[in-house]
Amino acid sequence: MKLTLNRTFIPHQPTNGHEEHSAPNLTLIHGWAAENAVWEDWAAEMLAPHFNLYLIELPGFGLSPVLPDLKDEEINTVWLEALAEQLPEKGHLLGWSLGGLLAQQLALTHPDKIESLICMASTPRFTQNDNWKWAVSPSLMGDFIKAMSLEAAGVLKQFWNLQLQGSDNARDLMKRLKHQMQGRTQPKFQGLLQGLTLLKNIDNRGRLVELQQPTLWLLGERDPLIPKDLIEDLSHLQREGQIEIIAGASHMPFFSHPKETAQAIIAFIKQHTS
Repeated sequence: MKLTLNRTFIPHQPTNGHEEHSAPNLTLIHGWAAENAVWEDWAAEMLAPHFNLYLIELPGFGLSPVLPDLKDEEINTVWLEALAEQLPEKGHLLGWSLGGLLAQQLALTHPDKIESLICMASTPRFTQNDNWKWAVSPSLMGDFIKAMSLEAAGVLKQFWNLQLQGSDNARDLMKRLKHQMQGRTQPKFQGLLQGLTLLKNIDNRGRLVELQQPTLWLLGERDPLIPKDLIEDLSHLQREGQIEIIAGASHMPFFSHPKETAQAIIAFIKQHTS
């Protein structure tokens, strides 16, 4: 089953007035309920002076089509295949939240294409189990899935506000995000449910030791979904992974702390560009 996703390309935009053709590629994969528009302006302003950017929209989000007839056990494989087709021949990969879970798997299955991996506000497992406490409880996840079928619009609004809770200037950020979201493409219902299924089921913990690429875990200090104390277990699951905390940020560090987040990304990739 083949699915072609929407991909936005933002070419390298050097600020020194001289065209440069050797800029590395950086692919961005957004999180659940989002689309490329959520960080396209930030990426163009902060990252394009350093990279050729590829922004991929997940199935059922933004302008990407949805696959309505997938069984739960098929979703992960089909989504990964669709994402892999949109990757450049070689480059760095950044995944935010759900995008980070999928980026970890892409780095494992396509090591020849991915030079380094950045997991922003992400985790190897989103749902608690097996003494894994750095995530959302299964009961809360179940309630969230049930609520989606009853009143999706209200759940999405609640989720977007939740992502900014705890950030510096959270109220102002929520107002700004609400304004930014006006006119956005609404996620398809099946895409939302498929994404929730992945958040519930993906567990990459046992495979982190297999990652060949340099990896940066870029976490928000006050993230209500991915607590920074996750580093206690990350340091055991992937001993060579780097961890950086964005002070004062929650689940959307690129939105609340755009400069600090971009600086961390740029510095890490420069360190690991061949």
